[in-house]
Amino acid sequence: MTTESATPAGVIHDIGYRTYTGERVGRFGVVRALYWHSLRSAWGLGRGPKAKIVPFMALVIMCLPAVANAFSVSRTGIRAVNYDEYMHSFQLVLVLYLAAVTPELISRDIRNRTLPLYFSRPLRRTDYPLAKISALITAMLGLTAVPQLLLYIGTVGSRHGGSEVWHETRAFFPGLELALLYSVVFGVLAALLSCYTGRRAFATGAVAVFFFGTWVVSSALVHLTGFRPHYHHRADGTGYFVNPDSPGIGPKVSGLLNPANLLEGLKEWIVGRAPDNADVPYPGSFGAVYLAVLVALCALAVLLLMRRYQKASLL
Repeated sequence: MTTESATPAGVIHDIGYRTYTGERVGRFGVVRALYWHSLRSAWGLGRGPKAKIVPFMALVIMCLPAVANAFSVSRTGIRAVNYDEYMHSFQLVLVLYLAAVTPELISRDIRNRTLPLYFSRPLRRTDYPLAKISALITAMLGLTAVPQLLLYIGTVGSRHGGSEVWHETRAFFPGLELALLYSVVFGVLAALLSCYTGRRAFATGAVAVFFFGTWVVSSALVHLTGFRPHYHHRADGTGYFVNPDSPGIGPKVSGLLNPANLLEGLKEWIVGRAPDNADVPYPGSFGAVYLAVLVALCALAVLLLMRRYQKASLL
C-alpha cells in the first residue's frame, strides 16, 4: 500500500480586508450626517435632475416677486407686499414645496425599510425625527427667508440716510421672524402627516389636503360667521389702526382651524395691527388663545412624531 501525502483542504487568501482605524464620530456624528443628507435631499442635491425641479422652481417663484417689489420701491416708492405679509401671500408655494419634498425625506425610509439600519447604529429613536425635522425647517427657511432678504437688500439700496435704512431694517426683522415661524409650524406638521405611510402619493396627498382643506374651511367660516374688514389706513400713511368695534368671537375661533390663518392672527395680535385685506380679524385679547393653540399644536406634533419612531413595529 502506498500512503498519499496529506494536502491542505483549503487555502486562506489575503484579499485586503482591514478593520476601520479612523475616528469614530459616535451618536452626534451620525445625527449630523443624517441632518446634512436630509437637507441636501430637500433640495434635490446629489440626486437626478427631476428631483431638483420642484424645489428650485418654488424658490424662483418665491424670489421673483421680491425682486420685482424691490424694483418697484426703488422706482416708484410703492411697496406691493410688506415683509410680514409675504409668507401668507405665497403660502400656496410653501404647501406645494412641502407636499413634494416631505415624503422624500420622511416616507422614503419607511417604504424602503431602512430604519433598522439607522437604529442599529448609536442613534436614539428620538434623534432620527429631530434630524429630519431640523433639516426640513432649514430647507423651508431657505424658501421663506431668502426672498425677504432679497427684498430687503434691493430696498435698502435705494434708501438715503441712516434713518431710512434703520426704518427699513425695523420692518424687515418681523418678516424674518414670521418666516421662521412659518418654517417651524409648516415643517413639523408636514413631517407628522408624512410619517404614517411609506407611500409617496399618500403622503403628498395628506400634506396637500390638510393645508388646503383647512384653509378653505377656516377662511369660509371666518366670513360666514360675520367677519367684515374693520381696518383702515392711518391718515398720515404710516400704518394701520384698528377700529374699536369687534367682529365677534366666531371669526376669531374660525381662524384657529388653519395653520396659516393661525399664524396670521398671531402676527396681528403681536404687532397690534392688520391690513385691510386680512383673512382673519384682529384677535385683540383673544390673541393669547392663538399663541396657546400654536404652542400646543407644535408640541403635540413633535410628541406624536417621537412616539411614531419609538414603536417596535418599525424594526
